[in-house]
Amino acid sequence: MILRAAVELDVSYRRGRGRVHVGARRSPVRDARRVLELIRQAEKLGGVRVVGLMGYEAQIAGVPDRDPFTSLMNPVARAVKWFSRPDVARKREQVAERLRREGIQFEFFNGGGTGSLDSTPRESAVTEVTAGSGFYCSHLFSYFRSLRLHPAAFFALQVVRVSDPGLVTCLGGGYVASGPSSPDKLPIPHSPPGLQLLSLEGAGEVQTPLRLSPGAPRLQPGDPVIFRHAKAGELMERFNEALLIREGRVKDRVPTYRGLGRCFL
Repeated sequence: MILRAAVELDVSYRRGRGRVHVGARRSPVRDARRVLELIRQAEKLGGVRVVGLMGYEAQIAGVPDRDPFTSLMNPVARAVKWFSRPDVARKREQVAERLRREGIQFEFFNGGGTGSLDSTPRESAVTEVTAGSGFYCSHLFSYFRSLRLHPAAFFALQVVRVSDPGLVTCLGGGYVASGPSSPDKLPIPHSPPGLQLLSLEGAGEVQTPLRLSPGAPRLQPGDPVIFRHAKAGELMERFNEALLIREGRVKDRVPTYRGLGRCFL
């Protein structure tokens, strides 16, 4: 049996011999020489064939630059993206060119994510772009200046308690996205309007309390509250199936990878 493998190329923004590192810490492979070393090592090892390469620019694709939760950091995020885009493109092109000279042809050269759909596809070295959350427009991806996406995925929680006037508590809801802990990684109430998470509790595994604004409808136990999640992955990990709705009716039910009995992490 031959194990098909891909090399992870680090395309984070690094300066000062690594003292400044902005991006995901996913790989020590940062140039064409190290890519070739891994390919040669796989050839010597036997049973492993390197068929592709992935270079994910998290500092561009995964960082909002008009985030209402951390507005003071938006100019910093934009500056990092401005400096990093040509740096990432140069790294990927250098690797692709070296592989061509060595006569090595990969089946794929993967890059990007939803947040870099405006830039990564322009690179000639890249053959495919990953855009998982873009299909759903989970709420974190409403905060990118370069994206104009429409929300397409939601989940519902049931109101189960009313602890105080102006407050309701929903069952469950702690579907928190990956990344540094911050309010933009929490799910947000979408419908009915006028609901807010409590800063001291947020969205929890057991319960999610909400504050009702003066104009919000009066909710009672049994009522549903519709939420948007921050990234695509957490819903696919938590629920067995997704309901496909069109014109207000359920048209189909499709299994998630949890529903298929898969566990990738």
